[in-house]
This record gives sequence, structure tokens and C-alpha cells, in this order.
Amino acid sequence: MNSFLKQPITSQGEQGHEDYVRSFEAHLQNTNDLAEIELLMKKLQFLGLHFDPFETVVPKECQDIMTSLGVAEHLRNPYLATNILLRLLDKTEERLNKLKQ
Repeated sequence: MNSFLKQPITSQGEQGHEDYVRSFEAHLQNTNDLAEIELLMKKLQFLGLHFDPFETVVPKECQDIMTSLGVAEHLRNPYLATNILLRLLDKTEERLNKLKQ
């Protein structure tokens, strides 16, 4: 997978989350590899199904995905985690649909 997904975002607070989402979206727009976007979608869907932001213990598979996407820091706040994850899923689905057309 490309290097963007391995770069941690170090900004703190709400602005840091917004910066991450914007960077994520920019990366999506610059990616034309359908297989890469499909894999990203599967990873985000897995998180959506198996990651509970209110649980104190994060399953290893979820932690590995969050680390590889550089999103672990942004999912620490359980009240923002669902919002961020849904936004990433939405943007990924939009890009996937555009590439399939």
C-alpha cells in the first residue's frame, strides 16, 4: 500500500481530525488503483463491524488496521470515532464507485 497510509498524523484536537480526513480524501482522489481502493474499503468495513470505540480493549486485527491507516490516534475519542470512520467509509465508497464507472 502506498506511503500515505503509513504516515501518522500528529496534529491534536478537532483540527487534527479534520486534517486527517482531508488528507485521506486527497489520497483517495490521487489513487487510481481499483484494487487498492477495494482493499481499503474492506479494511474500513472490517473496522466498522469489529471496532467498538467504547471498549477498553481493541482487537488486535482492528489495531493493526488502524495503525496501517494512521488513524488510531483519531479513533481514541469514542464520540468522534464513529463519525470519523463513517466519513472515511463514505469517501472511500464514493471513490470506488467513480473508479468502477
